[in-house]
Amino acid sequence: MRIARKLAAGALLAAAASVSVVLGAGSASAVAVTPLPGGWQVDLSPADTQWVANNHLGMAIAGLPHPSAASFGASLDSAAILSSQYPAGRVVFTVYGPFDQLNGTMLALQ
Repeated sequence: MRIARKLAAGALLAAAASVSVVLGAGSASAVAVTPLPGGWQVDLSPADTQWVANNHLGMAIAGLPHPSAASFGASLDSAAILSSQYPAGRVVFTVYGPFDQLNGTMLALQ
């Protein structure tokens, strides 16, 4: 039962990390999701970065019951807030590993 909960929480974290992709699908969003060996890379457009910063999506993700959620959520909000100060600012992050042991990188680009 614990494994099922960890897998479900990991799936929620991965889904939450990609929520801006879904929200931007109806607009001219330029979010790119690229599969990598063992993970994914998500490249938010400047508009999506602004949306993440304005709506504090990272804090919502931080509340998920997953060991990586708090760190990922805080990093996402910090990177989005920093990048959104620039007209072409955007956030790029990668997520690797099994759902119960996610890790990755996050970049705030100008």
